[in-house]
Amino acid sequence: MRVRYCIVGGGIAAASAIEGIRSRDKDGAILMLTRENHRPYHRPQLTKELWRGDSSLERLPVHPDEWYSQQRVDLRLRHEVIEVDPENRRLWDELGEVVEYEDLLLATGCRPRRLKAQGAETSSVRYFRDLEDYLDLERRLERIQHLTLVGGGFISVEMAGTLRARGKEVTLILADEYPLHRLLPRELGVGVVDYLRELGVETVSGDSLISIEETPELVHARTAIGNELDTQLIIVDQGSEPQVDLAEAAGLAIDDGIVVDETGRTSNPNVWAAGDVAEFPCLALGVIMRIEGADHGESHGRAVGANMAGAAKPYDHLPVKWFRVGDLEFEGVGELWARLGTELIWVEPGREGVVFYLSDDVIRGVLMVNMEDRLEWARALIREAKPTTAAERSALVTAKAKA
Repeated sequence: MRVRYCIVGGGIAAASAIEGIRSRDKDGAILMLTRENHRPYHRPQLTKELWRGDSSLERLPVHPDEWYSQQRVDLRLRHEVIEVDPENRRLWDELGEVVEYEDLLLATGCRPRRLKAQGAETSSVRYFRDLEDYLDLERRLERIQHLTLVGGGFISVEMAGTLRARGKEVTLILADEYPLHRLLPRELGVGVVDYLRELGVETVSGDSLISIEETPELVHARTAIGNELDTQLIIVDQGSEPQVDLAEAAGLAIDDGIVVDETGRTSNPNVWAAGDVAEFPCLALGVIMRIEGADHGESHGRAVGANMAGAAKPYDHLPVKWFRVGDLEFEGVGELWARLGTELIWVEPGREGVVFYLSDDVIRGVLMVNMEDRLEWARALIREAKPTTAAERSALVTAKAKA
């Protein structure tokens, strides 16, 4: 078969790319191929709103089922693409069907990094990324009292608070002193550990699992420093890696992800990439970066989709990174790297404040704790890109907190 646009992937970036295409081209045939069992859905709700009762499975889809037919999209679930030939603009699925396209979008997202431990492939070791993972845990949860979370990523810290709120005993094993160590300055990271302990989460720092043995009743695990623990389920969150296999085999430029220009075009003029898998030039910061998250996936997907249809408009959005630990809500934009200079300014110690990420006193990133409706303020500070003093930054936070 031959189509004007082919989209490989089934997440928020893929769904938003359809919106972008249709904003400029109402008629071009769109084929969407995804290995997912479900139409695109809001993935962040799997660790947040669904558990708190603030959302439901019915509200999870990005678009209702009928939207895809209304947009004249041929959507094929549980469909695996095994090869792409960018020079001849065609691809093959696992059944051997050949699809010829004019423009191809790779929105293949990320996959969890696997736990390297003896016995890590047992059924009691799970990863938490997809709707199936949520449904599996929800089914099991009534019969489980103790869970162990391994790793210090966003999912671990969110799920630790969420599961404690459901009355479960939780052990969190961290390879480093505190979670999100690449993002958080030490003072804030240690504060998150203290907060989790206040919630009743048992935290173990500087350790990792090396062996796991499953029995009918419990899961026995041993750690690198010799600790032993008994639990009922292990959930692993050691970060994720971009799914670049198709792109790499097709000869596209790969670095930390699929390399794209400011419009989303890859090293092949008829292949594009968007969302978590794409490494793109962040125009506001003048750096090349790859960002995982729903806000970026939605904005980048829509922008790249429009560019596939001829918009030729550079992507200049500063995406937000958002996560929640108990009742602490974190929102950040820009370069959120603890390796930069960091300055933590509290409005209310431990409850409300701002982290500035600095290079030569220029604000490169802003992370806000329990400060709602401040994103555009933070983006403006980053785009201004001028040196500031500590006193000026403190005054900025104080003034904004009072506004």
